[in-house]
Amino acid sequence: GISKYYQVGTVEVRALDDVELHVADGEFVVVLGPSGSGKTTLLNIIGALDTPTSGSVSVGGRDITTASRSELFALRRETVSFIFQSFNLFPGLTALENVEFGVDVAGKRGSIDPDSVLESVGLGHRTDHFPHELSGGEQQRVALPGPWPRGTPFS
Repeated sequence: GISKYYQVGTVEVRALDDVELHVADGEFVVVLGPSGSGKTTLLNIIGALDTPTSGSVSVGGRDITTASRSELFALRRETVSFIFQSFNLFPGLTALENVEFGVDVAGKRGSIDPDSVLESVGLGHRTDHFPHELSGGEQQRVALPGPWPRGTPFS
């Protein structure tokens, strides 16, 4: 399992203590827990934004705890995605342009049609709308396609 400890003054905070998580290919996982239970720490470690104090994380059969900075950058660009509560859409871009940005970042331009992606989440008629012109649920559906171009090789 992985552990993550922080030193806050003279106090050692155990954000994660020997946590085990196995996610099968295609499996959908929700991380729930009270404030301060380590959810964000766990997601940051899984997403290669932070490293555990002890233990290892395997993505697609590769131990990412020993990966170089450039390998971690490539992993985050090509594989890992986060959907934030605030959606983090670009306010000056339309729904279509926000999805196109995610496709471009993933390096999938040409192999994924952003119009079709928006159509698949019921927003084909809202492609030219800006985030402030969309409901919260519609904004969430615009944010969802961003991660789709990436793979899911977590193991």
